[in-house]
Amino acid sequence: MNKMNCILISAFITLVVFCSSGYSLRCYTCDQSPVLCKTNGTCIPGEDACLQIRFTKVKTYACWKSSRCNINEIASLFHADNFEYFCCQTDMCNKSPTIVISKTAFSVATIMTMIWMLCF
Repeated sequence: MNKMNCILISAFITLVVFCSSGYSLRCYTCDQSPVLCKTNGTCIPGEDACLQIRFTKVKTYACWKSSRCNINEIASLFHADNFEYFCCQTDMCNKSPTIVISKTAFSVATIMTMIWMLCF
């Protein structure tokens, strides 16, 4: 493969992976779960964030609207006063507030590395 073909293939793969239309956010969705949530779902239009609420012994995971991601809105809806919450806007990001490496990004980086190794 010549250098120009490698660059074109790399650009094409990047565009295909990161450019999607009509994409819906996916979040973990569990109510009052004492253990780590494993259920997930696709958010409806208008829900552009994933939410995790931590009460004393349970957590709630849900699709949410980012404009409502504040302590007053959440306290009012869940009738709670002692909780922590976490909102994020990438797929399945409400499992934990720690930094999570995207499996897609990792896969693309691996493929791109292999292409560059073959080209150069």
